[in-house]
Amino acid sequence: MAKAPTYLIHAARVIDGTGKAPMEKASVLISEGKIVYVGPKERAPAPEGVQIIDAPDLTVMPGLIDGHNGISGSLGAVKKLRCYVQYGITTAISFHGNRQGNPTLPTRDMIERGELRGCAQLVVGHAVNCTHGHNKGRLADGPWEVRKAVREMLEQGAEFIKTAASGGFWYENESMSSPNYTQEEMNALVDETHAWGKIVGVHVHTQPGLDRAIKAGADIIYHGCQIDAAAVEKMVEKGIWYIPTLKVTHPRNIAAWVDRPWMRAEMEACTDVHREGVKLAVKLGGKVAMGSDGPGTRYTWLYGENSVFEVAELVNCGMTPLQAICASTLQTAKAYRIDHRVGSLEAGKQADILCVQGNPLEDIEQLQDQNRVSLVFLKGKVEYAGNAYRDYFSIRDEDEIKPL
Repeated sequence: MAKAPTYLIHAARVIDGTGKAPMEKASVLISEGKIVYVGPKERAPAPEGVQIIDAPDLTVMPGLIDGHNGISGSLGAVKKLRCYVQYGITTAISFHGNRQGNPTLPTRDMIERGELRGCAQLVVGHAVNCTHGHNKGRLADGPWEVRKAVREMLEQGAEFIKTAASGGFWYENESMSSPNYTQEEMNALVDETHAWGKIVGVHVHTQPGLDRAIKAGADIIYHGCQIDAAAVEKMVEKGIWYIPTLKVTHPRNIAAWVDRPWMRAEMEACTDVHREGVKLAVKLGGKVAMGSDGPGTRYTWLYGENSVFEVAELVNCGMTPLQAICASTLQTAKAYRIDHRVGSLEAGKQADILCVQGNPLEDIEQLQDQNRVSLVFLKGKVEYAGNAYRDYFSIRDEDEIKPL
């Protein structure tokens, strides 16, 4: 892979993703794909050969990380991941790693090697599910078969395991309260996954699945569209991450499913209670991260739009814009244990960076305006450029001779 250029960005402000106050008139130095310096413009080093980007109209922040996506390894995934980047999403977490016929790991690896340019990086999990369960991945019933399934999925390269403790909206022959794994099976799945040093994310909307996942020691709870206050309090007490995917129960999303009336009925019943649960989690200081359940239906969402809409939904549930940006960057990275390399603008981390016109701290919905996205860096390379910054992007694919 060709060496990444050295850039020095002089910006209107820098949001580093850690929760610290934004730095006005600040600079970011990128070299060899890593962040070297973040701080005041007047102290910024300028190495020989550096490309200086004067950006007095831009806010610089970490690339967004979407923590819940159903992206498989099909060719169509490439377009989706390119569109994600054009909205500033630099990492997408996918639970469709073992989707039948479309394994996602080869796509992840091609992006990692630089063979698929302009695509959001993937973190890939595999699903383990019971018979007649919500997830459709590796079928396993009973605690010992569940343990075997987890081992198989991790051997194949899964970076995390996803499972279900309740039904969902998608299938006509299920409901939110449909049972999935028993407590015994859930305990086995979480215990086995943790034994191999990996994390478990659990799809669950309502009781008794919520308590089963919490009691088993799940690392992440997805959705919780009918979550109760007692479950929120237990999650906060145990430090379990909550990725609520608020977009799912938003009226705009519900209205798109005209051909699935059973979905609409259950989603509509969840809109208010879902948001009350998230508001409580925020109020209690719970560990809330961002995931959009993307890519979403094409009847209402552009690829990538889900993610930035979800950031604004977190603000609507009580976060400040700064908290929502942190939840959508470093906090999601922490939830998936990738914060050592991405999620914040700190020296030594991978240079995945979003540069937008304006100030999203004043109006978080600015992130939903794709026309404001001016530069997106992946591993220190400009993989998208718009507005007055288009010249920083080259469509030419770089190649090099490998040494003998």
